[in-house]
Amino acid sequence: MAPLRKLLEHSGIQLLHNTSTHVQVRSAGLTLVGLGDLWAEEIEQARAFSALDAGIPVVLLSHNPDSKDVLGNYPWDLMLSGHTHGGQVIIPFDGPRFAPVMDKRYVGGLGTWGFRQIRVSRGVGSLGGVRFRCRPEVNLLVVR
Repeated sequence: MAPLRKLLEHSGIQLLHNTSTHVQVRSAGLTLVGLGDLWAEEIEQARAFSALDAGIPVVLLSHNPDSKDVLGNYPWDLMLSGHTHGGQVIIPFDGPRFAPVMDKRYVGGLGTWGFRQIRVSRGVGSLGGVRFRCRPEVNLLVVR
């Protein structure tokens, strides 16, 4: 991973790996928090959430939506995730077959988790090149 990190930094791209950054959208502030990978046990939530300003909305970037379960005590408003490929194979009346998450409620689309929201993108890739009744997607989010 180190060569990729160096390439991104050299290109002027800030990698949000267990850290946060504050951005301005029009006249409003927004905090982006990025996490490490859940399955690789790289999530360092205390470090990632250490520099937040109270009252500023927090958008959490986490590859796997199951990471919500270890982040319940941390302040975030919206989680943006992927990882699931939308389940890849959707069987009518049965649902997704290949969703690599524990909580099958968060395989694709927008959902609520308590008072928070989670948006899971189906993405454009697939494992094994198979998708059935699960169109690829690229998301565009408009912040107002």
